[in-house]
Amino acid sequence: MDSNAIVPRRLRFQIPKDLPRYWNDNCPIKTHILNAIAILAPAFERLAISSVLPFKDNAGNPLLCEQLKGFIGQESAHGGEFIRYNQILKLQGYDTKRLEKGNLKRFKWLSEKLSSKMHLSLTLAAEHLTAIISDLILRDKTWLHNAEPSTRALWRWHAIEEIEHKAVVFDLYKQVRGGYFTRIAGMWLVTGMLGGLLLNNFGHLVIRDKLIFKLSFWIRTFQVCWGRAGFLRKLILPYLRYYLPFFHPWHQDNHELIVKWKTFFYQTQSFDDMVRMLQQDASI
Repeated sequence: MDSNAIVPRRLRFQIPKDLPRYWNDNCPIKTHILNAIAILAPAFERLAISSVLPFKDNAGNPLLCEQLKGFIGQESAHGGEFIRYNQILKLQGYDTKRLEKGNLKRFKWLSEKLSSKMHLSLTLAAEHLTAIISDLILRDKTWLHNAEPSTRALWRWHAIEEIEHKAVVFDLYKQVRGGYFTRIAGMWLVTGMLGGLLLNNFGHLVIRDKLIFKLSFWIRTFQVCWGRAGFLRKLILPYLRYYLPFFHPWHQDNHELIVKWKTFFYQTQSFDDMVRMLQQDASI
């Protein structure tokens, strides 16, 4: 088994059309934090793929060239699966099509205004954000422990592969001599842009659920995000590490989170078995 290989795995999770509205621990906050990310995912995956295409033939070494092909394949699979996921959300009454179009339009406008290297810096910054979020939801069992099984499997698959390829765009950026200040500018831009889009998505979900004026909901949201074990609070330190001059994604060594998955993948040819593994709490 090649530990450096980035392998696209096009799984199908068969999320039920009657998915519970609050599929994650019967909690609207935990559910809608991940739903907001899911609505953003198809547009972001396109941004990521388009950013590496101008450089993919200049990667400099065969291993990185192969990893880039795997990265493109994985991101393409993620985008397709989240489009199907968002169709389920649409059946629940959320206007995911409008939100997806708006997200895509903003990303497209931004990519057209930026240089190819700055465009690439946006992707490597966003890849860092998705990697640290993925690390959190895999390490903190409370985040997916009581989630609906097929949806839990989808998020685990996505998180594992985001960690697996988290350094590919960064290594490409260094290969094409991307600088520190462009990298940091990309993170500033991505933090503001993704933060705004995710808040917009989350706000739409909350408004449709008629929770916008419920004080108890917002108190609980603050606790989930910024409390002692809060989602956003736990991301602060991993986020800030990106600003170190000699940062590299694998300085946060979380190989152990993907070793069992990759071992299992190479031992079986059944995608159904892989989906079942991802559904089970003890497997990851």
